[in-house]
This record gives sequence, structure tokens and C-alpha cells, in this order.
Amino acid sequence: MKMKSDKINFDIREMSISDYSELIDLWESIEGLCVDEEDSYENMITFLKRNKGLSYVAIIESNIVAAIKGAQDGRRGYISHLAVLPQFRGLGIAKILYDKTLQELKNQGIWKCNLYVLNSNINALDFWQYNGWKELENNFKMLQKNMRNTKS
Repeated sequence: MKMKSDKINFDIREMSISDYSELIDLWESIEGLCVDEEDSYENMITFLKRNKGLSYVAIIESNIVAAIKGAQDGRRGYISHLAVLPQFRGLGIAKILYDKTLQELKNQGIWKCNLYVLNSNINALDFWQYNGWKELENNFKMLQKNMRNTKS
């Protein structure tokens, strides 16, 4: 899909596994974005199969300059790894990407979406709050168990 902001032309298309190495390079270049073993090539194949139509890339001159991963569990949507190369920020690319993901979530019958931002990632927190996202009341603790190397 051809897109145009006030300042630049770019293409938006659904993310594919063939984008993997460029995506990892993008995500690892972004301060405040965590890439870990869950972002492995094999996990990305599974992620994209389970979440069709929810993850996108923005392309300028055949290069990925921005990306978003979207997912849903049948009840809630989730956004992660929204990243725009610094030289392409402020052009509306991030908003177009997340609007596209949110629209597809609605098309899939999902009406609430969550995202996670590190407390230390002030730029991301400012971006999301500026765009109308509200911090949820912190009356819970998020827990996680890595089952990769445990018996139960």
C-alpha cells in the first residue's frame, strides 16, 4: 500500500518472515526496545502464522524503516516492537502502522489492545500517551516464567 505523509512517500505492507534479518537490525538499533530469545527466527515464523494481518513494515527505497508487531489472543490485542528509525520519526509513520494494526484487530472482533513499554523508555511512553493511550491502574504485578529450561 502506497502511503504519503506531508514530507515523504513510503510503502506499508504486511510483515513476512523474509524481513527477519532487517527487522532484528532495526529493533536492536532502537534504544529502549528489548530483543530476546522470543524474537528468534523460529518464534517469528510461529508468531506471524498465528497473527495474520496484524504486523506491518514501512519501506522507503527498498529498506525497512519502521515496523510493528501485532497479536491477539481472542480477547485482547497486543502491540510490541513498534520501531521507527530516528531519521524517519515525526513523519506519521508510527501512527499509520499502529492505526493499521488497530483496524485489523477491530476487523477480527478485538476491541481492546494492550502494549508494554519499559518505564525507562521515556520517548515511547510520551509517544503513546500523546496518541491517546492511557496507563492502566497499577494494581497488579506482571509475572513471567521462562519454561525453556525448566521441568514444570
